[in-house]
Amino acid sequence: MNRIATFPQYQLALGHALQSQRSVLDLQIQISSGKVSRDYAGIAGDAHTLVNLETAHARARQYIANNATVNRRLQTMETNIAAIFDGLSTFRTSLISALNADNGEDLAIAEEATHLKQEIANLLNVKQDGRYLFAGSRTDTKPVELAGWTPPVMPLTPPLDTYEDEYYRGDQVKLSVEADADLTVTYGITADEPAFEYALRAMYYVELAGNPPDRDTLQVALALVNTALGTADLRTLVGASMRSLDSTTKRLDEFMLYTEQTIGDIENVDPAAAIARLATYETQLQASYMTLTRLSQLTLVNFLR
Repeated sequence: MNRIATFPQYQLALGHALQSQRSVLDLQIQISSGKVSRDYAGIAGDAHTLVNLETAHARARQYIANNATVNRRLQTMETNIAAIFDGLSTFRTSLISALNADNGEDLAIAEEATHLKQEIANLLNVKQDGRYLFAGSRTDTKPVELAGWTPPVMPLTPPLDTYEDEYYRGDQVKLSVEADADLTVTYGITADEPAFEYALRAMYYVELAGNPPDRDTLQVALALVNTALGTADLRTLVGASMRSLDSTTKRLDEFMLYTEQTIGDIENVDPAAAIARLATYETQLQASYMTLTRLSQLTLVNFLR
């Protein structure tokens, strides 16, 4: 008599059924979460690439945040420098008017000098995020202190020497930011720039002379203001740093878009494809259940009947 053994076939069918059941469960989780796997083990083949992409993405995001912080500082510096030069241009007009008119007393130019001197000092002492912007690396020190500042006795022709050491409390260190990998951008202007000293000294001489200032004082002040306005445009230096940061940030933005797309291709599930695979595995699972049912009905008693 031949023996009918269904146990091996039953075990094999059961194994296929469990495998199909697990595939159905994995696909259901993928469809509901939108992710291929809940951990790196589920994407072992792409895990190394994914980790590198995530690291690069995080580093680029930090660069962008740093650049944005520095860019805000530079925007404030540019705005304040522009305000200083606008104030100087207006004061220059007042000086010329006082030199060309007999009503110098009516112009109250000494009072204008006092106000502008203090305004320039305030603009250079600007503080942002707890940092003095025009103090070099001494960001916790107010850079301009006019109390006790006494420039030399007014000469008939202003020298090109400057006397900022007597009011400036910062240092000459230029700040820098790591804008990108292998790219460091130096930025910033300090309050000891000759243009600022010339401007403050012009205000000092006019203020000291009283109202109306004598003609020699007006001529020296005008020469100092013209020298300050004629120096290299400090806004250009600030703008160059801003443009460098802007172009770097745009490049980093594009890189982040690329990494996000690539990370998404690895991590995310194509819903349509996943649903199609789920339908296939559900069909296989139903077939496995039917096979198990049929095998469970094969007994020796039923065979002998």
